[in-house]
Amino acid sequence: MKTFQSFDRNIRIRFLLTFFALINTAMVMPYTVVYFSTKIGPELTTIMIFIIGTVSLIGYIFGGIITDRFGRKKLIIISEILTGIGFIIVSYFDSIKNFFVLPILISFSIIYFFQSAANPAYSALLIDSSEGHDRKAMYTYLTWISNIAFALGILLGGFFFEHYSYILYFFVGATSFISAICTYFLIKDYYYEKLKDQMGKQQKKQTSEKKSFIQSNLRLFSVFFILLYLGGLLLSLLKEQLPNYLSVRFVSKYPISENIHLTGYNMISLLHLEDTLLTAFAAGIILKLTRKFSDKSNLLFGLMLFISGYVFLSYFIHPVLLLIGMLFIAVGKLIYNPTLSSIVANAVPEHSRGTVLSILGLMDALGGILSGLFIWGSKYLSETMITWIFICIGLVILFIYQKVYSKYERAEEKRDLNRDQIFKQNY
Repeated sequence: MKTFQSFDRNIRIRFLLTFFALINTAMVMPYTVVYFSTKIGPELTTIMIFIIGTVSLIGYIFGGIITDRFGRKKLIIISEILTGIGFIIVSYFDSIKNFFVLPILISFSIIYFFQSAANPAYSALLIDSSEGHDRKAMYTYLTWISNIAFALGILLGGFFFEHYSYILYFFVGATSFISAICTYFLIKDYYYEKLKDQMGKQQKKQTSEKKSFIQSNLRLFSVFFILLYLGGLLLSLLKEQLPNYLSVRFVSKYPISENIHLTGYNMISLLHLEDTLLTAFAAGIILKLTRKFSDKSNLLFGLMLFISGYVFLSYFIHPVLLLIGMLFIAVGKLIYNPTLSSIVANAVPEHSRGTVLSILGLMDALGGILSGLFIWGSKYLSETMITWIFICIGLVILFIYQKVYSKYERAEEKRDLNRDQIFKQNY
């Protein structure tokens, strides 16, 4: 497995900043909904979540467009500064006795807008700083780092959020400022440097590049990319079931017997703990084992395990079977995610990376919103019917990504053939 030091400096710095940013964010964000609910009630909280969610979707759209036009670094720095300001404002209003809904709502809207806007820039920066053969290892490291950081943040937040939330909000804001400073001094924007070179060229060439840019953007809505967007939406719809419908199911079903002294909340915590531990200790082993197999096998087999895990969680209720289901989910994710991320990174044109990644982020957020419909649907559908819906969604996901890989493979073969022809002409 590729060592940490062998990655480009940009990637190493982003990994470290991601680690600390996720620890801080996880200390407050998972508990914020409960916090609002106790302050203003569930009805107003639902309205606030909808408003903030809509703002977040808009942030994804603008972020993708801006990062392709003005570079990654500028957007990241501006977003982190304004996110930091948002958290500092929340910290101030949280520290006083009276609860002011409007300034806190505006602050969280700013936070979510700019966090969403920066996400395509973060992802594009990693792709710009890596080569195709390094990306599977890079995404494996990123998954590992993200899971460890999130688990640590959740743990710290569980101990301190209830009594020291305003301090934690301030700490997150300060960390965001530090991250912006580190990005300014330590990160190199390779894409923006190329962009400046292009801007200095002749007008004729700029016109030609403009046409090429338009044609490239049209290709972003070809069958290949539409399948990628749809696949991302359905994957998000499935994976967001754990914090939504499945959590409600576990809480309503547990304790399942007098011999098993577990509440639904205990079971949810155990599943998250299992996911974190497997990701932390099995990522390197799984990467080594999957090297023996083709990308197509890893992609489809990983997705099959991942989907099977959610089918287990939706149908069974015994703790052992639920833990087996989470095993499938964690291992499946570790197998398919690096391959899928590499396919996306290799397929997207350089000057359109932010746009594509923002659309994928938009689909991910939209899938999360739509997943909440299963809670409403559970009032009218039996658990068995919902399990069958999960199976159908899973089959569609497998079909989509089989098509995605076939089109990607043909494009790669065509590109290699063109390279060979150019080589023969020149030599």
